[in-house]
Amino acid sequence: MRRVNIVIVLHGSEDPDYLSDVDYFARRANVSYAFISHARPLVHEVHGDIYIPLFIGYGSDYDRAVSTTGYSSPPLLDWPRVREFLLGLGPGLYVLHGNDDPRFLKEVANLGLVNIAYLMVKPRLEEVLSRDCPGRVIPVLFANGTIYKRILEVTGALCPNTYVEKPLFRLDSFINYFRSSLGWLINNTKHLRH
Repeated sequence: MRRVNIVIVLHGSEDPDYLSDVDYFARRANVSYAFISHARPLVHEVHGDIYIPLFIGYGSDYDRAVSTTGYSSPPLLDWPRVREFLLGLGPGLYVLHGNDDPRFLKEVANLGLVNIAYLMVKPRLEEVLSRDCPGRVIPVLFANGTIYKRILEVTGALCPNTYVEKPLFRLDSFINYFRSSLGWLINNTKHLRH
């Protein structure tokens, strides 16, 4: 029986640390990968049986990935047991990139997490850390790139004794969570072009 070639589709970045994390995760999760921009391979350069746009939440980058691939799948914040997974990384301050897309804001609200900060929308990470330094900051992002480095920079400047967790792609617990969720994810990925 032929193995199904699953391609996770990510935003992409020129940052070598980001690319290294994506490659590491893909090898550990036994999937292929492609990007919608800023890095290679691009989506049209990777053959797959199913393409899974892999994004934290809804927003313009997610929409672009769906448009580019012709596939839609639930963002991470809509996966089963994601709240429990994230809580298992804490306690701490959960930090997301953030956007003002109502779908994203609804996803975050549905998680019911109390301690949340963002880089791009309020409450901003700088504001939260200027009031209180948590023992742990938990970036809710996939790979070490510009966003992760900004979280490290802000946290280091305002709360130098606060531990910043690694990106999700570097955590064995996330790799295991992804593997255990893959069947559900495949079943909930829709091919939009016929």
